[in-house]
Amino acid sequence: MIRRPAGLLLYSRGILFPVFHLSPSDAAEFLAGGIPLPPFFSPLQSGRPLHAAQGPADDMDLLETALDRRGLFASLRWEYELRGLDLYQPLQGKAPGDDDRAAPDLVIRRPETEDLDALYPLQMDYEREEVLPPGAEFNPAACRAGLEYLIKTGMILIACLKDQVVGKININAQSFTRFQIGGVYVLPGFRGQGIARAMTAALIRLLAPRKKRFTLFVKKTNIPARRVYDYVGFSKIADYRINYYRTGP
Repeated sequence: MIRRPAGLLLYSRGILFPVFHLSPSDAAEFLAGGIPLPPFFSPLQSGRPLHAAQGPADDMDLLETALDRRGLFASLRWEYELRGLDLYQPLQGKAPGDDDRAAPDLVIRRPETEDLDALYPLQMDYEREEVLPPGAEFNPAACRAGLEYLIKTGMILIACLKDQVVGKININAQSFTRFQIGGVYVLPGFRGQGIARAMTAALIRLLAPRKKRFTLFVKKTNIPARRVYDYVGFSKIADYRINYYRTGP
């Protein structure tokens, strides 16, 4: 039996975040059902809702086993790769344009407050396509308020062709040592033209002087996005998973 602290389970707003520290033999014993559920599962037993759980795939395997024993089965699983870039390196190979832009008339810049109305439809579609699970309700007011905050903080870039906003990229979070890239979206009619690659490279160049590493999450099924990050130089750190659970009928 495990005789030391071996796990941490964070619960916030209906979401579980598992952090396990188990040896291979301990993990095998846990998966086999030889270790009783730890006390930190008590919040779930008191009727608190469980909307989702997310974490590294190895930790999620253990958590899923424990939740399955409680009759809590995931209704949807999203599989990701967690990728990292320690230091920015020049793009390998020759990109279109002298500064890696997808086209000579592509402009990548920081948005102004006046760009909010043009940028909002992209943010709306991004949240619907990449963030919200099936059946979740989109909140227009929260989307617009969050976008307005991003514009004010300056941690967002947009791509424009002939004065039309066709793409966006931003920093979702940052720590003392890392930036997390997210919110990458290109209008469907403009995909496959190197715009996402150019935006990613531009954002990294902008923030590289701050001497922080970069991380991001990319869905395993999103092959075009994975190719973009391969090209820019991101390498896989770990598999990551988000599970969603039904809380109602």
